[in-house]
Amino acid sequence: MLFFTSELKTYNIHAADGEMGKVKDLYFDDEKWAIRYAIVDTRKWLPGRRVLLSPSSFITLNENDKHLEIECDKEKVRNSPSISEESSISKDAEDSLIGYYGWSRYWTGNMLWGATDRPLAQFPPAEESQPEVYNQQLEEQSRYNLRSEDETIDFKVHANDGKIGAVVDMVFDSEYWKLRYLIVQDSETFTKEQYFVFHTDQIESVDWFEKDIYIKGTLTETKNVTKYSSKEQILTSL
Repeated sequence: MLFFTSELKTYNIHAADGEMGKVKDLYFDDEKWAIRYAIVDTRKWLPGRRVLLSPSSFITLNENDKHLEIECDKEKVRNSPSISEESSISKDAEDSLIGYYGWSRYWTGNMLWGATDRPLAQFPPAEESQPEVYNQQLEEQSRYNLRSEDETIDFKVHANDGKIGAVVDMVFDSEYWKLRYLIVQDSETFTKEQYFVFHTDQIESVDWFEKDIYIKGTLTETKNVTKYSSKEQILTSL
């Protein structure tokens, strides 16, 4: 099913032994635009920690009750490798988390989640600890950079010859946990809402420093698509 990322950030996280917090942000990779982690706000019971959970640990996305059920319990999360809220997420920290939980190493293999297209937990075989295999994994991992969904909102979106608008939301599918669409508000309509929808495959390039996204095609071509007067209309038409 398709969901807005903004909606997911209102969901509660339900561990195997009770509620754990809320989805605070999403990290996706800038290579395949797949959601790699949900960042959980756990300040009530685990302050000072940045808790990352891979879709490999998700069981159910309950649309009616607005919660995301995960397979592990709170103690498993509490004992996970610590990542400070102030520090960046290094490749080593990410690898430690994946090794601890047994999640799939999405950067190994040609599919969306490494060896598969879906984020299933995959405990690594013993031979992955060999130095030559590990070095190859590090080289493959270096192609991927994690980006914050929260920080990507408000990025300016451009055609080849002009500005289209700004990112106001994203759409992902809950089977593959991949960002499928950008929801862009038209920069020319200030008195009323008007949205364009662009598939992530239409993205030509992104300047992450300047916060600019470039869509393939001219301004006329990119705006000659279905326009939506509300976000509620979008999911029912995709």
